[in-house]
Amino acid sequence: MKIDNRTEYDILKEKTKSLASKYPIGNQFINYIDECDFLTNSKINNTTNVNDKIFSKELSREILLIIKNDTMIMLDKIKDFKKYSDIGDLYSLWKIIYIKCFNPILIIGSGVSGLTIASGIKDRNFLILEARERIGGRVFTNNNNLDMGAAWIHGSNQDNPLNKFIDIDSLIPVSSCNPWMHSENTQIKYLNKTHNITEETRQILASKWNLIATKIGSIQNKTIMEGFEEVKEECDDEFDLFSFLYMIEVWCGGSIKNISTSFLNENNYTNALFGDYGGSHCLFKNGANTLIESIINTFGNKAEFYEKIRYNQIVTRVIYNDYYVEVHTSDGKIYNCNKLCITVPPGPLKDIVFSPPLKSERISSLSKIKMGSYKKIQIEFNKEDIFWGDIDSPMFLTHNSKIDGETYYLSNESTRSNESTGSNESTQSFPYILWNNYKYSKNKPILEEVCPADICWKLTGINDESIIDIVTSQLRNYYPDMPEPKA
Repeated sequence: MKIDNRTEYDILKEKTKSLASKYPIGNQFINYIDECDFLTNSKINNTTNVNDKIFSKELSREILLIIKNDTMIMLDKIKDFKKYSDIGDLYSLWKIIYIKCFNPILIIGSGVSGLTIASGIKDRNFLILEARERIGGRVFTNNNNLDMGAAWIHGSNQDNPLNKFIDIDSLIPVSSCNPWMHSENTQIKYLNKTHNITEETRQILASKWNLIATKIGSIQNKTIMEGFEEVKEECDDEFDLFSFLYMIEVWCGGSIKNISTSFLNENNYTNALFGDYGGSHCLFKNGANTLIESIINTFGNKAEFYEKIRYNQIVTRVIYNDYYVEVHTSDGKIYNCNKLCITVPPGPLKDIVFSPPLKSERISSLSKIKMGSYKKIQIEFNKEDIFWGDIDSPMFLTHNSKIDGETYYLSNESTRSNESTGSNESTQSFPYILWNNYKYSKNKPILEEVCPADICWKLTGINDESIIDIVTSQLRNYYPDMPEPKA
């Protein structure tokens, strides 16, 4: 028995074209029906010149007779539907039928969220508007299979909704859990000119920090920095516990001067999740673009999927009408849809004008969302110049010999500037750098520096050569014969 996979809209469309073929204006109307899509139907609105439309009361009545009863009940609730059918305005009538029966869905943004939504739409009646010339959003893998943006799977247990797209063999497990908030469970080498921090010492420091972090989390209505100042007398260890504050900033992308103590408020701190999922934190062997490809592959026909993406479409305005949504872009296009999914970050979202305006509580919520600041700097060396080969761990932490964590976090800006010496001190005055060791994890002669929060802003606007000089200055404290980077 032959299975009919046509949708209700497909069937209605074919029947309508058959009816229209009997009328003098039939070919013109059939052409409109065939071309009707997210853009075509936007041309037909209440202000369209009457001379640009076609009318047939008789054909309109025939179309209504072939629409299913439950569909008619839905359409009759739309005030314009009866008006257009009564006067025989075929274009306007079909626009409503297209919007409500085809159910076109617009997705703004082709990052992981937008692509995941698209992959789950059964009828494939969607279109993606992407502001850039590429898909992936924050995911961008370069020719070295290294990620210039998002790079990690933050927890690989069954709770992570991305698991269904991931081949476990494509991952590199780096840590059994969050390596930044639970560094005791991760191989991280500490390089410190003042102290020889062995692995045993590092574990002792981590245990002390977990107790201090638990106390900070119990302090209410303070920032982590303010909470730390209340308990800092307990940090009388000869070793540096301030590096744990830096690791929080790496994980959050924000300054501890702005992050609430409630972020650390966990009953069982050592096993707590901090916005991640349980299980191993992993890198991708061939870059996070592997995830993007896996999501698209679930669609089946990749070519058809890419045809549903419109690039360089910057959304400027969203208008909610009685029975559809208008989406305007910066190049003057107007898209119509029945449902709209917006997956852009808070920054671009604030640039979109909504009509009617968003409710005040939503605007208030948007204004409170803080985006983290994060800069990654990848430095490549010749294979024969791998000077850090003695470090057998996926990450290592360097300390700045010119400024310690206490001065950086507890002193004001002017004090730090006065205590620093040398060139470019306004940019060099940060105490730590966490390095991702891609020789260890990906067998590549590349080190990746992580610059979160205020450190990121200090490096903003500085040319690449100067940034390389600044960050490698910490490496030269430990490897004075370090060769020049390749790239």
